[in-house]
Amino acid sequence: MLTSMATSSVPVPRFRSASNPAIQGVEVSPERRHTLIILAALVGIFCPPTLLPLGDLNVTVGRLVVIVLIVPAVGLLASRGRHVVASDFFATALSIWMLASSVLSGGFRPYVGAEALELLGAYLVGRAFVFGPANFFVFIRSLKLITPVLIALAVLDIMSGRYITLDSFGVPNSWAERFGWVRAASVFDGAEHYGTFCVAAAAIFLYSENGIRRVFYVGLCAFGCALSLSSGPLLGFCIVMAVSLYDHVLKRHAWRWKALVSALACIIIMISVVHDHPIEWMLIHFTLDPQTGFFRIETWSAALPIIGHSPFTGHGLVELGHSVDERIFLRSVDSLWLLEALRYGVPAVILLIMTMFSPLLKKTPTPGAHNVQTGLSLSVVTIALVGLTVHFWGATWLFLNLCVGIRASLAEYDARHC
Repeated sequence: MLTSMATSSVPVPRFRSASNPAIQGVEVSPERRHTLIILAALVGIFCPPTLLPLGDLNVTVGRLVVIVLIVPAVGLLASRGRHVVASDFFATALSIWMLASSVLSGGFRPYVGAEALELLGAYLVGRAFVFGPANFFVFIRSLKLITPVLIALAVLDIMSGRYITLDSFGVPNSWAERFGWVRAASVFDGAEHYGTFCVAAAAIFLYSENGIRRVFYVGLCAFGCALSLSSGPLLGFCIVMAVSLYDHVLKRHAWRWKALVSALACIIIMISVVHDHPIEWMLIHFTLDPQTGFFRIETWSAALPIIGHSPFTGHGLVELGHSVDERIFLRSVDSLWLLEALRYGVPAVILLIMTMFSPLLKKTPTPGAHNVQTGLSLSVVTIALVGLTVHFWGATWLFLNLCVGIRASLAEYDARHC
């Protein structure tokens, strides 16, 4: 459930940042600021995915940053005054399950360890270092510095007609076109990943900025998202703006999020009743190119029976499919949730859902509080929805888990100060 930073009916000291006057209703944070660490983490995550040798392994800059910070992050979380939240258990259990299930299924590869490390490491960095309003403001300021740079690099893709940043850093890529234009990727492994980041950043800026700054940063993200020419992110941006408008209109009513979730559930049920193949209907109608919608439909049709053959442990990182057609459609599975089920089984999907959404379930005691957590919650939910048609890895996967960790950290801060 989208939630807000809790406030009390008893007057409390207000924190108003000179650079973030829109952020109100939270207490002054006495926590130590981790400015350099937060900035370094974001810069590392969004470096071009050039492979660097680390012993017998090759790592990206983002993965290296996580490796360096994971031990101090655990130490900080274990320090006096910090408390565990439910998502800590789910994230840890998910990482362990990814490793164990792939071993049990005979499909273990080094990439499984890297994926699990990125998930837990980025989550712990967000949990440990972005704690309290002061550090959250540092995160926002760092994101405001990085986002225009990433979008400017996307413009270079459009102007040059190729992925100029990735080419300059020697990153293998295969650029794609749509409507005669190159689909911008900036420093990401594909246009869908870049567009998803723009949507997530827009959701955060909607609730962390005010006035002309909000218009500028959200408009910049909208422009960046349009450069990706990707169906999932463009739909995600529409959802972000619609939910933000809905929240603004009904901001004084505590029941608004329950009503929204109930309405969405009813819509999904109606589509399922009216159409014999609801997933097929949504994939066709929510994509810019019907051909990509058809490919995704065939991917789901090929994947679901294979998941049924090993629903508990999955199949690990092995080549799936027996027929030529199955192998064609399973060679690139464009769905985070579908691919995780194929690799690590249904329990992995359940643990991932619980990791992402358990921090969002905290109730807000005071209706109508304008606060920072709603934007971060909306960002996580939107990435999860886009993940129905996009699989994430690299920078997007790291940023998603960083945001989940930050959201869990703010939930811990709420529990302490309510």
